[in-house]
Parts: sequence; C-alpha cells; structure tokens
Amino acid sequence: MRMTRRQKRHGGWRPHAIALTTTLYLLGATRAAAQPPLPFADTGADARVAAGVDLGGGSNAAAGDNAGDGSGGTAPASVRSGTQPAATTAASRAVAGRDLYLEVMLNGQRTSLIAHFRERDGKLSATAKDLSELGIATDKLGAADTATLELDQIAGLRYRYDAAAQSIDMEVPDAIRKPYTFDTRELIATPNATSSRGFLINYDAFAQTQSNAQLALWSEQRYFDPAGVLSNTGIAYLYSDLHRYVRYDTSWSMSNPATLSTTQFGDTISSSLDWTRSFRIAGFQWRSNFALRPDLVTFPLQALSGTAVVPSAVDLYINNVRQFTGNVPSGPFIVNNVPGITGAGEATVITHDALGRTISTTLPLYVDTRMLAAGLSSYSFEAGFLRRNYGVESFSYDPSPAVSATARRGVTDSLTLEGHAEATGGLVNAGAGALVRMGMAGVISGSASASAGKLNGAQLGIGYQLIEPRFSIDAQTLRAYGNYGDLGARDGTPVPTATDRVTLALPFFSRQTLSLSYIGYRFPGAPSSRIGSLSYTLNFGNLASLTLSTYKDFLQHDSQGIFLTASFGLGNNTAINASVGRQNGQSTYNVNAQRPPDYAGGWGWGVQAGGTGAVPYRQAQAQYLGKYGEVTAIAQDLDGQASASLDMSGAVVFMDRTVQPARRIDDGFALVSTDGVANVPVLHENRVIGTTDTGGHLLIPDLNAYQHNQVAIDSMNLPADTRIATVAMDLVPQSHAGVLAGFRVSRYSAASVILRDADGKLMPPGTRVHHVESGGDTIVGYDGLTFIEMLQPDNHLEIINGGAGDAQRAVQCRVEFTYQRPADGTLPTIGPLTCRAGASTHAADGEAHAARTAPTAATPSAVR
Repeated sequence: MRMTRRQKRHGGWRPHAIALTTTLYLLGATRAAAQPPLPFADTGADARVAAGVDLGGGSNAAAGDNAGDGSGGTAPASVRSGTQPAATTAASRAVAGRDLYLEVMLNGQRTSLIAHFRERDGKLSATAKDLSELGIATDKLGAADTATLELDQIAGLRYRYDAAAQSIDMEVPDAIRKPYTFDTRELIATPNATSSRGFLINYDAFAQTQSNAQLALWSEQRYFDPAGVLSNTGIAYLYSDLHRYVRYDTSWSMSNPATLSTTQFGDTISSSLDWTRSFRIAGFQWRSNFALRPDLVTFPLQALSGTAVVPSAVDLYINNVRQFTGNVPSGPFIVNNVPGITGAGEATVITHDALGRTISTTLPLYVDTRMLAAGLSSYSFEAGFLRRNYGVESFSYDPSPAVSATARRGVTDSLTLEGHAEATGGLVNAGAGALVRMGMAGVISGSASASAGKLNGAQLGIGYQLIEPRFSIDAQTLRAYGNYGDLGARDGTPVPTATDRVTLALPFFSRQTLSLSYIGYRFPGAPSSRIGSLSYTLNFGNLASLTLSTYKDFLQHDSQGIFLTASFGLGNNTAINASVGRQNGQSTYNVNAQRPPDYAGGWGWGVQAGGTGAVPYRQAQAQYLGKYGEVTAIAQDLDGQASASLDMSGAVVFMDRTVQPARRIDDGFALVSTDGVANVPVLHENRVIGTTDTGGHLLIPDLNAYQHNQVAIDSMNLPADTRIATVAMDLVPQSHAGVLAGFRVSRYSAASVILRDADGKLMPPGTRVHHVESGGDTIVGYDGLTFIEMLQPDNHLEIINGGAGDAQRAVQCRVEFTYQRPADGTLPTIGPLTCRAGASTHAADGEAHAARTAPTAATPSAVR
C-alpha cells in the first residue's frame, strides 16, 4: 500500500482512527444496555472494534485515502470544525443521563401531576423536593430538598416506567408517605383587626326611693384608635347626704396579634395560677393574650390517624356524636384538633369507600383544657404599685414598688410546667408547679413555693382531676407553713393556712346527677370552715328539672340547710322556678317567674314572692330593651316596707362626626354609614337589626373582637338611581374598639332616551350615540331606546356614522334635551326625540315626554 506525503508526515491516520474509535467505545459501553449507540460514519466500526478487528485495510484504506486526498474526499464536518464527533456526544449523554417529564400514578391512583425525573443507566432519580410534592415523606429519608434520590435506593418503593405513555406508576408504602391532614376546627383566615377613631361613654344609672333618695351613676369613658384603647371607669354617688365620685380603673392598652401579646399601662389585675393569688396594681403589664387568635386551640388535642386504600369519605364521632365529615385521598390521613369533649371520651373514625365498604376505628381520648399544647407558652409580667381600698378611694396605692411574673410552658402534650415570682419591699416569693396527664387516668398537679423577707414560709399543693362520662372527681389541697406570705399578705390580706376542695359527680343513666363536694378554709386569726354539700338533680327532658340539695358546716353546728327546687321552661323564653327549704333553723320559700326581653328588643317581665322565717318579700319588675339601651323598673315590698327603683343602661358613641346612642358596649362594635342615605336595612350575620337613621348611620353594639363579623345592607329598597360599591363586609374589630363600615352609596343621573330619525322612524339597533357633556358613547337598542348616564341639566347627543375607530366617522344628526333628577329616585324615560341634521331638537318642543319606569339594571332591558 502506497502512502501519500501527508500520510507519511503524520505517521499514518489509521492508528489514530483505531485509538479514537476504541476510546469512544469504552466510554459508551455502559450505555449500550440502555439504548443503542449513535452510529459512526462507518456503521460497522463499533462491531469491528469490539471484536478486535483491525480497521487498517480494505475499504477503510480506500476511505482513508479519500479522506486524506485533498481532491478525492473531505474530512468529517466535526473534525473540520473542531467540534466533538457524534460518537463522543452519544457517550457524554450516556454518562449524564436524560431528563424525563412523566405523568405520575401513585399506588394505582392518578395524581394528575407531571414530575421531573432523570434517567441514567436505565435507572430513574428525582430531587427530594419533587418527591415530596408527590406525597413522599422525604424528611423521613433524611434528604434535603436539593438532594437527588435514586428511586431504586428508596426502601419499599417500587415503580414501573412506561416509555410509550410517558408515565410512571409508583407503589409507595404508607410508612414513607406524607399523610393527608385536615383540621376539624379549621377556620377561614381572619383579616387583620382594625379600629377607627372615636369616643364612647357607657353608663348605668340606678335610682331608689328611700329616705335619702339614692342615685348612683356608673360610667366608662373610652377613647379608641388604631394605636390602642384608653379607658376610665368610676361611679358617682348622688345621695342626699353624699356627693362624691370614686374612680375604679384607668388604663391604656394595646395588642399585637402577630405576637399574641397585650401591653397595658395604668390600673390592671395581675395574672395568677391555681396556687397563687391575683392583685390589683397600677403600673405596667405585658402578657400573652390568646384571645387575639380565637381560632387557636391552646390545650393539647389528640390527632387521629388512619389509612384509606382508595379515596374515601371520613366521619368522626366523639362519644357517639358526629363532629366532622370530610373526604380523603388514598393513603394515610391524620385528623387534627379533635373537638367536642373535656375529660375522657371516645373517638370513632369511620371511612367509606366508593364501593360502600366501611372501616371503623375507635380510640380513647382525654382532654384537659388547663394544660398547654406542646411548644406553646404563656406569660405575664407586672410592675408598679399595689392598689389599696379599691372601690372606696380613688388614688390609694402602696408606696413600695412591686413586681410579679408568671409563665407557663407546654413541654409535651402530657406535661405543662408553671412558674411564678413576685417581690416588693421586704418580701420575695417564688415557686414552680406542673400538670402531668397520666394517659386516660386523669391529670395530677403539684406546686411548691416559698417566701423570704418579712414573711418567711413555704406553701405546698397537690391536686388531681379525672373526668369520665359517668364519673368525675376534682380534688386540690394547699398547705402554707411558717409565716408564708405573698404580695396580698404584705398588704394586709393573709394567705390561708389550709385550702381544701373536693368535688365528685356521678351521672346516673341519662337524666340524673348526684354531686358531692367538700370545701375547707383556715385563715390565721379567723374561724375555720369545713362545708360539705350534697345535690341530686333529675331532668325531665329540656323543659323541667328537680333538684334536692343540702349543706352543712362541720365546724359550725348551727350552719346547715336543705332545699328542694323545681324549674319549668314554658317556651317562648319564659321560665318558672320554685324552691322550699330550711336554713339555719328558719324556713324559706321562693317562687318566681320571668321572661327576659328578646335580643331584637321589646318587653320583659318578672315576678317573685318568698320569705325567710317571718319576713316575707314581694317583687315585680318590668324591662324594656331598645335600640338605645335598657330600662328596668322594680317595685318591692320587704316586711311591709315598700320601695321602688329604676335602672337605665346604655352608651353614647362619638364617631364619624355624629353622636349615636346605643346599648351598652362591652367589646367591639361597628358604625354603619351609607353616605347619608336613610332607611337602609342593615344585616348582622344575615339578620336584620335595624335601618339607618336620617344621617345614614346605624350602630351595631356587639361585634366579636378579632373574629369574622358579617355585616351587610339590603339594597332592594334603595332608589333605582342608587349606585353601591359593595353590599357586604367582613368586619374584624380590635378589642373594645369600633370600626366604621362605610358602604359607599351614591346617586347618579341617568335616563332612557327614545330616538327617531328625521323621517319619524325609530333609530335602528346598533346606532352609535355620543353624549357631548360626559364624553361617553353608547348604542341604540330595540324600540329606539338608549341609556345615557352622567346627565346634566342641558344635554346634547350626536348620532355617529361609523365605528369608534372608523376614519369616516362623522356626525349624522344631533339631539338636545333637558334633564331634572326625579325626587323619588326613579330613572325616567325621555322622548321620543327627533334627530335632525345640522339642528337640535329640544325635548320641550311638544314631542318629548317623561315616563317614570322602574329599571331592572344599569342598562334598560330595551337596549339589547
């Protein structure tokens, strides 16, 4: 074989070709099992190299000659351009794998999801994030979201890849599937609570006919705005021999729903635990406030779990009462926040599949609302000066500063820890406690605290509570040793040296209950008391009950009594109660009947007669609950001494430049405004509660703070020329604050106009009309009718030839007419008006008339 000069100079091309081909084969060998390699220019090269065949001869020599000859052949394009040959590209793809986007089936159920997978060496992999979105619990596999997991390496997971259908069917055991979770108490997300700016006065005036003509007026002055609430309460005594005002509490408070905390400056009451005491203090308080999230469940609730082989319906029963119904997909599921019980009970989860098969699972439950859920904490911190002579003196405080701190933490669902500390001049007190749930056996509690300084001592407490459907017991005892004291004792109110409480309830059958209780107190320097009581109640449906009760103080032999009470419900919110008994050696009896006023307002009444020993008494009262408050009149006779009293309560609100009288306002409220439109019906939670006054206002006095409150107006009775931005609002007021609910109600000027051409024929449908004064365009409907808005006293219409974008658009004719808004709010019909070229036709020419019509929409039905 003869070699050219170029072949000689380069040492021959055949060894290089053989080496290159062999290298490419070795790089792509692992890919061969997954897919056939891409062909070389010489399609037989792969097989010959694999068989060890020397490529230097035969036709290859001829090919090589052609390739090496500058005239007889050309080198491959990849070689000429310096790019990777096709064989090299195929090998690289075999190493890196390829992307697949597959429809996913999970345990034979279609997920309607397409996921990204990676195929390499015939095996599939995916990122942990993609697998998690498919319902696989990758956190149990210890994989980060960005990690790539090979499906073959996940224990228990099997899959079938269908290349033709571009789908994958994955069989995943429940152990590594993410359970479907639903919350039985789940609520719609509440918007951020708001507050408008305003001022209100609550009042309660009481007058009684006696020799000194008693008159007392309790009042609260409250300013509120988005930053917080400033409140002051007190009572004014206007007696014939006494005129004075006693201040109760003055404070500024602000809350933060994001941190569930409330900060208060001024007079407040400290937080307490079962084994500590509260006290009044003036200064600063910072505390957790779970009321800012009414949907938050603070106590531990068991989660119920199960598995559905196929998509199923789930029913949850608590003590045989259905509490929840929902649907779950196939696989594991969890029911959170199981509702409906306090104490011990039974939960039953029932699943129903499409074939009617039913699976029932029953589990025991125990719920104690005193405990905190795992991870939840509550706290309270107070600093200031102790209040003295509350209700007697307005500004009586201890000169020594005092501090107090209380904290609780749910360590687990079965363990809640508590701590408390307080200090003032010459006294330090601190202690800790715990509540422990013992499975279904109830909750045991304990506490220990000590004081040092001027009052040295200790206090120990232990308690136990178990609530069963047929049995409940609640017992607690506290013992103080030495000269134990707290802030109240430092201020003159000693701590009881012994406090005992035991309550036992035994429901019989479904209508009877037997209750026993014991209460014991022992104070330093005061007579001790140990009172036992027994009560038996028999219910006759929901309308009648009979109760027999007795009590006795075991340390004071003359203190005892026995009573028999019967209660009857007569319907229509009317009830009768009668009791007879004997107490401390004297006979007693009482008979009363009453019917309180309805929430919507109206009259209520009550009568009562009774006596103790030889002293009889009689009483009659009448109540009226109205839009602006409540009035109660009472006449009574006690042992021949007649008297009468009158009580009036309500509120006055200053808001939105108006003064609104209302019922007493204890929490959030709303002032509805309809922009001056009177007699608009207002609905609260789909119930009509009144109509707006002449200024377009109505006050709703009893909204729930930090909760959804649906308020709406009924627009059906509004005039036809009324435009309303919205007819319903979801109001969420802040605590003790008001919200302005502004329904933008406005009137607009519009009319239907009948147009005809110069020949007296009605304008054909589709004719374009331009209103000069407003600049608006419209069209003519059937019967020559068109609807014009934003009318002025003098109006001009132009009939247009051509469309809005037509270059040939021109004025065909014109119409002129006057307009005056009807006093009754209707939308008039004007015309027919004749449209004339080059001239205007006035509605007063004798051919126009106005017909009052009741429109059904913004555009009359005639314009179709």
